[in-house]
Parts: sequence; structure tokens; C-alpha cells
Amino acid sequence: MSLFGIYMRAMRQLFAEGWKVAAICAANVGLAVVMIAEPILFGEIIQSIASGEGLATRIALWAALGCFNIVALVLVARGADRLAHKRRASVLTQSFEEVMSMPMAWHHGHGTSQVLHTLLRAIETLFTLWLEFMRQHLATVVTLVLLVPTALTLDWRMALVLGGLGVSYVAINRLVMKRTKAGQAQVEQHYHRVFSHVADSIGNVSVMQSYGRVAQEAEALRRFTDDLINAQYPVLNWWALGSALQRLAATLSMMIVLVIGSLLVQRGELRIGDIVAFTGFAGLLIGRLDQVTGFFNQIFEARARLEPFFALKDSVAENLDHSGSLSVERLRGHVSFDNVSFQFPGSGEGVHNISFDVPAGKTVAIVGPTGAGKTTMINLLQRVFDPCSGTIRIDGIDIREMTRRSHSNQIAAVFQDAGLLNRTIEDNIRIGKTDAANDEVHQAAIAAAAMDFILSKRAGYDTVVGERGAQLSGGERQRIAIARAVLKDAPILVLDEATSALDVETEQMVKSAIDRLRKDRTTFIIAHRLSTVCDADLVIFVDHGRIVEFGEFQQLADRDNGRFAALLRASGLLASKDRLHAVDSQRLLSESA
Repeated sequence: MSLFGIYMRAMRQLFAEGWKVAAICAANVGLAVVMIAEPILFGEIIQSIASGEGLATRIALWAALGCFNIVALVLVARGADRLAHKRRASVLTQSFEEVMSMPMAWHHGHGTSQVLHTLLRAIETLFTLWLEFMRQHLATVVTLVLLVPTALTLDWRMALVLGGLGVSYVAINRLVMKRTKAGQAQVEQHYHRVFSHVADSIGNVSVMQSYGRVAQEAEALRRFTDDLINAQYPVLNWWALGSALQRLAATLSMMIVLVIGSLLVQRGELRIGDIVAFTGFAGLLIGRLDQVTGFFNQIFEARARLEPFFALKDSVAENLDHSGSLSVERLRGHVSFDNVSFQFPGSGEGVHNISFDVPAGKTVAIVGPTGAGKTTMINLLQRVFDPCSGTIRIDGIDIREMTRRSHSNQIAAVFQDAGLLNRTIEDNIRIGKTDAANDEVHQAAIAAAAMDFILSKRAGYDTVVGERGAQLSGGERQRIAIARAVLKDAPILVLDEATSALDVETEQMVKSAIDRLRKDRTTFIIAHRLSTVCDADLVIFVDHGRIVEFGEFQQLADRDNGRFAALLRASGLLASKDRLHAVDSQRLLSESA
């Protein structure tokens, strides 16, 4: 994307404020006119001193103009600051909501730290561009546009000098930007690398401390920051050289204006006041050209930060619900997979030709070896990924035809990692239903067997659970996650290794809560502990991304040579009929470990 394209797209984010931006723009035009008038009026004052006529009137007018300029600048700056801060908050909130609504596959592909860094850097860059546009950029453009014809009306020869100064600034800026384009892009890549390393290390601080990796991680960060500095220095060198060349051009231009002006005054072709006015024009032009240089420098740096941000925004737009998406109310929970296939990019792993039908209210156990595709199937149901082929339906409706919010409302999930936020217990439960009444929250806690331990806490429901629930035990975290699912009251429940990390006693307590939660819901259970799937109505045995066996629990358990029956025997849940079966069971158990 070109520099102009980047800048205009950034400004479109600001123009959403409509008349407020228009008012500030109009004020900037007025200020530009006043700035042009000031050196002309000052030249007339010098001429009045020389001639002795009208001096007091012109001084009073010049002073009034200066006072007006000061007050107007303060008011415009105040309005611009407020508007820029407001837009920054609005765009940050909007972008946050858009990013949070993206499917998990998108987040896996982009990386959490990368998205966070891109978002925060871009928002601050947009804020700076908006502020500078309303404070300086527009006034600078208007001033430059008015300056040239005004100078030509005074004397075309002096105006040519000012024109040459402007051309030299543009040429120097183009040279510097051409030389530093690739370097600035590398600088942003190094910034991303530094941010990712910091986020990754702090996010796993317990592991780093446990393995004594703090010093090594700090040393790695030091290497990354050294790379950043080494990439930044050549860019800074070019801009320093460009600044020196521009200052040289400005000094030479001012000298030429004075020399030509002196000659013209000696010939009687120009007044002393006109030289003063032109000197003021030259100073004004140099100041504005310096601002233009700063502007190009800003845009040049901004491009490396905003291009990933706008690419992120485009990606979000592509994943938004289309206009024909269905907004559905609560469904019954009849789930069907029809010849569904999905393959992870760059690998042959995934699921192939998955077909099954689960009536509403049934409990389904999905079992099989590690890496068989169990979680992938559940992820497809939850639209973490969309299938490459085939259709997934809930109550006969293709889930891709639903709005993402409607689809999300049909499914509640409890994972091995409870996924608690660093907020109060009540806030974590209310994630299931934000507008729930207090009685609903309490009833959900009771259903999840969580009320007793919550009330035993000093702050009760107002207890802050810590980062990822660190202030609670594993069983307490899981029961809060179950209470959250109870409160959501979705027709479909997903249990993905929900009890695998718990001790036996806690597991029984959590399992009892899960059994209450499963009532009248279509439930999908993924578990390596087969004791947790004994109450299933249906079983899906998956291996290498394909369904090997599917049917009622008892039907599959009674098969002499069945994979699921062998797995039950290996777990001691089904008596072995003979030694051969026992040997086969041990083999299958090792495969599924």
C-alpha cells in the first residue's frame, strides 16, 4: 500500500466523527490565512517605520492578530486533543471486539502476542497521525498552498527562490525514504520479535523460574534488542543526513532572499517592507517544510505499523457474518456430521469423511488414540475451524449459515483448563450469562457443587481468583467452569478432558456436578479415563482421523473383536474372555495412551 493510501485510510478512521472534524478543519484553514497575513502586516509595520505613516494603527492591528492567533491555536489544540483521544478509545474498543469475535483458528494462525502488539502499536500510531493532522498537517498544507500565489504577487523572482527551497525539501525526503524503506520494515519485525519474547516469557514465568531460565531469557531479550538497535541505527543515520541537507538548503535560500532583496531595493524595484515580508515568508516556509518532513517521517514509520493492522482489519472483515446469516433462538441440540473432512494446512492430519447423527439429549463419548482427531471433531462443531468439505448441522441447520453469536449460544464447554479470568468468582460465573440475576448465579453454583467452597472464602463471590484461577484449587476451578456452563444453559454441552487433571476424590465431586449438567442436553465427552464415559448413550471410536466404530455403548462393549471393547477390557471395565483378548487390549491401551 502506498504512503498516500495508508494515510487516507488512517484519516477515514478519524472522519467518522463527521462535523467535529469538519469544524476543526475549518478552524485550521482560518489559522493558515492568519499566518500568511502576519509577515505581510509585519512588513508594512517596518515600511511605516521608514516612512513614518500609519505606524500606530498597523502595530495595533498586528498585536490584535497575534492575540487572536494565540487564542485560536489553544482552542483548536484543545478540540483536536479531545477528539483524538475519543477516537483512539473508540477504535481500540471496536478493534478489540472484532479481534475477540474471530474464530480460534484465526487466533492460532496469527498468534496472541503478534495480534496484541500489532493492535496497540497501530492505535498509538493512528492517535499521533490524527492529532498531528488536526493540529498541524492541514494548516501546513493550506499555508503552503496560499504562500506561493501570495509571494508571486509581491515579486516573482523572490518567489522562485522559495519555490526552489520547497523542491529541494521534497527531493531530499524522497531520497531518504527510498533508502530507509526496507530498513524501517525490518525495525518493525524486530519490535514484534521483542514483544513476542517478552509476552511468551512472562506468560510462562512459573516454568522459567522452575527451570532457572530467567537469566537465559533476559540474555535472549538482550540479543533481540541489540538486533533492533542495529536495524534502527542506519535508518536514523539517513534521517539525520536528510535533516542536515534540508537545513543547508534553508540557510542558502535565506541568504539568496536577502541578497536578491538588497539588490532590488537598491534599484528601487522593491520596498524594505517587502524584503521583511519575504524574510517572514521564508521563515514560515522553512518551518512548514520542516513539518512536512516530520509528516513524511511519521507516515513512513507509520506504514510499517499500520500495514499489518489494516491487513488484520481486512482479515476480520472477511470473517464477519454474511448478510444472509441466520439468527436462531435456542435449538433442541440434534447434531449431525455429513461426510465432514478437514485437513490442517501444510500437513495430512485432520479428519476424513466423518458422518454420524446424535439425537437431542443424548450423551456421546468420543474415544481413540492420542492424535486420532477427537478434539478436531469438537473444534469443527464449535466452528474453531470450518470443514474443507461436508456439512455440520444442528437441528437441520448448517452451522455455517448461522451467525457466530447464534451458533455460540447453542454450545457450552468445560475444558481441562477451566479458563478463569483474573476477576471475581461471580464475574467468572457470569461469563455464561452476563445479565443473569443473582439467584440464577447462586443456583448455577449450587448445581455445580461450588456453593460451599465459595461461601467459605472470606470475600465469597467477590473473591478474586488470580491469573488463570491461580488462587483456587483444580477442583474449585473446574466447578466454577461447570457453574458457568450451567448458567449459559445451552442445549449442547462439550466436555473436553474436564476431569483428567483431578484427583479421584475431587473427580467424583466434579463428575456428580457434570452428571447434573448433562441432563436434557446433547453432550459430547472426550476423555482418556474411560470411567468418565461409562454413562454415555453413544460411542464414537476414532483413529487416524476416521470413525472406526460408532454405536450404542453396550452394543460396542459386547463386540468380541471391537476396538472399544478391547479398550474397556484393558481398563478393567470389562472382564477379559481369554488371554488373547488381554494381549490385544494391552496393545490397544498403549496406542491410546
